[in-house]
Amino acid sequence: METKYICTHVHCSHPGTTRFEMTFKSESIMDDNNVATTFCPFCKKEMIPAPASVTDCDPRTTADCTSTG
Repeated sequence: METKYICTHVHCSHPGTTRFEMTFKSESIMDDNNVATTFCPFCKKEMIPAPASVTDCDPRTTADCTSTG
């Protein structure tokens, strides 16, 4: 299983069509308490774990999620 982190900056300067994301193999992370804070190499904003599924989305913290209210 892989752990994916996404940039928190909605208007990131990443040249792709979506925000920058980093993926780590599960063996490279001991647990959620032993992960250094990751930063986007393009806009230097903090990255957060990507939601595992659409139902895990929180539009207040993840701009790729659609707001339900």
